[in-house]
Amino acid sequence: MLKRSLYAILAAIFLTGCSQGEMSDEKPVLTVSILPQKYFAEQIAGDNFKVNVLVPSGSGPETYEPTPRQIRDAANSKAVFITGHLLFEQTMIKNLKSRDEAVLFVDTSEGVDLIADDIVDHGDHVHIHGVDPHIWVSLREAKTQVETIAETIISVDPENEEIYRKNLRNLISGIEDLDERLTEKFRSAPKSSFLIYHPALSYFARDYGLTQISIEYAGKSPTPAHMKKTIDLAREKGLRDVIIQKEFERSSAKTVASELGGDVIEIDPLAENWLENMAEIGKKILKALNR
Repeated sequence: MLKRSLYAILAAIFLTGCSQGEMSDEKPVLTVSILPQKYFAEQIAGDNFKVNVLVPSGSGPETYEPTPRQIRDAANSKAVFITGHLLFEQTMIKNLKSRDEAVLFVDTSEGVDLIADDIVDHGDHVHIHGVDPHIWVSLREAKTQVETIAETIISVDPENEEIYRKNLRNLISGIEDLDERLTEKFRSAPKSSFLIYHPALSYFARDYGLTQISIEYAGKSPTPAHMKKTIDLAREKGLRDVIIQKEFERSSAKTVASELGGDVIEIDPLAENWLENMAEIGKKILKALNR
């Protein structure tokens, strides 16, 4: 009986030691709002950090609500990177501050040339409402965002600064290379406007001198009058295809595309492999412009 108890004690000590060893080997955690930010952080941090993402694939960040577990995980992160203009981010910050959580929140929109979400011209004056939150769909503005992420990671882990700066240079080089290629292609495109259901590509459009025409109106499903106005404008500009994000309902987009004799082209601005996805988005817009 004594021998069996001794074995049990030794086993418990061994397992406890293993558990503590495993815990000490766990990577520090960074939390990001969306998958493109996960790509940015991982490209810079390499294998030195684990990166958690709040908005999972297939969910819309404009309406997302983090789970209590995600809030707890964020509280235990070395840094939380936010886009700066999504409603759930502001709610999360308030919740954590109300619990006296000392969390390092980093707004990656700092330094970005922001676009107004809605501009209403009243003739004698103009009202600007909110900020377009889709800052990650611009290759040019992404350079500011990745620099912010890199500086934060370096402040958290200064011993590996040289690695992080090298990774940052490589990432920016890839971004600039794609930007140059897209600039050349859009410069020679026969049209400069494209149809989209939800206006998520304002920053992308600005980079390449394009006009984004949205079917969705004021964040809501389009009225018949707005649909007709959009179709008439598209015909005037010679547009046929409609671009839509994968998480959106397609009926309105299909109706417009059918009226114009075109197709519905799906994109995913929130895909995790950000650089590859930006090239894919550019390719699909070019396809629509060349129809």
